[in-house]
Amino acid sequence: MMVACSPYNGGGELVGTRKVKRWFEPRPYGMVLIPTGSLNIGQNDEDIAWSMSAPQRTVSLAAFWMDETEITNDEYRQFVYSVLDSMKRQRLVDEGYEEFLMKDRKGNVLEPPVLDRRMRIEGKKNEEYKELLEGMNYAGDDRIVAGELDVRKLVYKFSWYDFKQAAANDRFYDPETGTYKGGTVINANGEREAVKGRSSFIMRKSVRIYPDTLCWLKDFTYAYNEPYVKEYFSHVGYDNYPVVGVNWHQAQAFCHWRTALFNNASSNRVQDWRLPSEAEWEYAARGGLSGATYPWGSYYTRNKKGCFMANFKPMRGNYIGDGGSITVPVGTY
Repeated sequence: MMVACSPYNGGGELVGTRKVKRWFEPRPYGMVLIPTGSLNIGQNDEDIAWSMSAPQRTVSLAAFWMDETEITNDEYRQFVYSVLDSMKRQRLVDEGYEEFLMKDRKGNVLEPPVLDRRMRIEGKKNEEYKELLEGMNYAGDDRIVAGELDVRKLVYKFSWYDFKQAAANDRFYDPETGTYKGGTVINANGEREAVKGRSSFIMRKSVRIYPDTLCWLKDFTYAYNEPYVKEYFSHVGYDNYPVVGVNWHQAQAFCHWRTALFNNASSNRVQDWRLPSEAEWEYAARGGLSGATYPWGSYYTRNKKGCFMANFKPMRGNYIGDGGSITVPVGTY
């Protein structure tokens, strides 16, 4: 009797399918591991607003990674430059320059098309490229100086699979026909629609990703903040300062891009970067302490030398007592 050799027969034993070396979780640069634990959230001795009546509950959290500091201007600028580079290449591809598309060994363009980031835009055809890319700058009456980038056109497009809505509609799936019989889903625009198939759970979004630099004027009164509007995000002197003017949608887009950035450069795929939940944020901010007002364990805002332990507002109108009139470089305290 002839017996075929299957890679999954395991010699008649249950041995699993993977034959790889031991796996180690990579440590992302600039991040710290927050260990598994639990915390009581809700009421504490400083709960003045709710007069000691806030409900208390215990929350258990699995280990997770969190950035050691806020995202800096320079780090977010890497995101902006990456999006700008992709948009330039896509514009050139749309004009027929297929040299900016990835090709197989036979020289055929991959399907679906993938941008080739190894190909430099600067080169012999630099002047020709410049003319085509001029459409990304301010034009007409909107222009003050030539060659100024229109940051409103910096749009990041991304998609993700909504597992929660897919799980909620799983009971409507008919395995015999491969279709959904009933069920609704809320799309990325907040509109409710009937489930048509797996594509209904794939959310697609386009986000303008340049920070709102005008927040320096909108969030302050009686302050001369025009220099921050023009320089805070772009000047090298503020590279290590925390980025401001970024909304929730832009933060989500940044997380998606950061995940793709890591996975495209590594053979080890990792969990998606995301914003922390409220419980995760509080757990990390407490620094392993329970019921403490501040993560350094003291009730005082100053250390033994009289210096502030964090970026506080000392008193009305006095913003420099903590070492900075606005934000300060990350990791200062």
